[in-house]
Amino acid sequence: MDKRRPELSNQELNRILHMECGWKVHKIDRLDSFEDSNFVVKYENLRGSYLKEKMQAIVKISHRRNFCQQKAEKERKVMEHLKTDGFICTVCLPFPDDKWFYATDSGQFVIRLFSFIPGIPLKNCLHKIDSICMVKELGSFTGKLHDSLKKITKDIVLESRPNDPWILENSSCLRNLLPGIKHNTTEERENLILKILQKFEDNVMPLFKELQKGIIHNDIHDLNIIVNYKDGNLHPLYIDAENTYKEIKFGLIDFNDIAYSPYLFEVAMVIRDLMVDVEDVDSIDIGGHFLNGYKEFCFISDKDLQLLPYCILVGLCQYIVVGESEFQNQPDNEYTRLGADNAWIMLQKLQNVTEEEMTRIWNRIMKS
Repeated sequence: MDKRRPELSNQELNRILHMECGWKVHKIDRLDSFEDSNFVVKYENLRGSYLKEKMQAIVKISHRRNFCQQKAEKERKVMEHLKTDGFICTVCLPFPDDKWFYATDSGQFVIRLFSFIPGIPLKNCLHKIDSICMVKELGSFTGKLHDSLKKITKDIVLESRPNDPWILENSSCLRNLLPGIKHNTTEERENLILKILQKFEDNVMPLFKELQKGIIHNDIHDLNIIVNYKDGNLHPLYIDAENTYKEIKFGLIDFNDIAYSPYLFEVAMVIRDLMVDVEDVDSIDIGGHFLNGYKEFCFISDKDLQLLPYCILVGLCQYIVVGESEFQNQPDNEYTRLGADNAWIMLQKLQNVTEEEMTRIWNRIMKS
């Protein structure tokens, strides 16, 4: 697969959207991305509308060689399922010929259209909100999401991706990538990562078949969570002066990485991201507050709790190893290393806490 982001000029993208969609494009803004090129496009639809209102959409450009129509169709069905089930999430938009993608004349790129969710990424407003409330609500959101995804019809069967290092059970991929980043890491880091991988393989993978599995989003983090605004204010996202609890409203975007995997692994990856990004809550406590929300919708067994620390630690290793590896392919794309430095700091901190201590802390918070 081509790891470098596809490059299509704004002028050419504008031409395609005008010719194929009948859009009068007013503005194209590029978004940070890992492999695809994503844009927010503001436009007027010049076809079939008496009200020429300004609209917005997300435009995703992929390399043709990396695009799989069957996978894209399954992603579309998952989004439609969640939308129907009441979630705020992006959905695919069809082209006027009712197709869900457009291949450029050169055959080099594929373009897809997605609905735009108004608001801002959660990452951009972390400093404005009560972190403990946010972490618990994100746990509730993830639990509700998993509860909904369990209802997905069985015709949506996702192909396995054994070589995808962002899928937690593919921990061996991290071992394979380590030699390639030796010149950009230290022996200390490499030894610690190998030690964590071994613990995961010894303690978690023998029980892999027993873990409850299903379709997961596989990329829930604070850049893919959208917080809606209402009248210029966060809607609603805090405890007010009367100490009245306000329910958070999250929107979810970017379903490009959906996978069939244990729900526990996604729980671990979301907690991993929160531990890296939230600075005003003790990093160990974050897991307990998240699980407090998650268990409202999904059951967490004692065995799950015992395995969760190993999964979180491997998730932190993903940031370091995959991020550095991808940065070598895209040295102009700092987004590939996002979170890697903080993940290393967190890994070092967690070496002073045993897996059993983490579990005890989480249980204490959940019972308080």
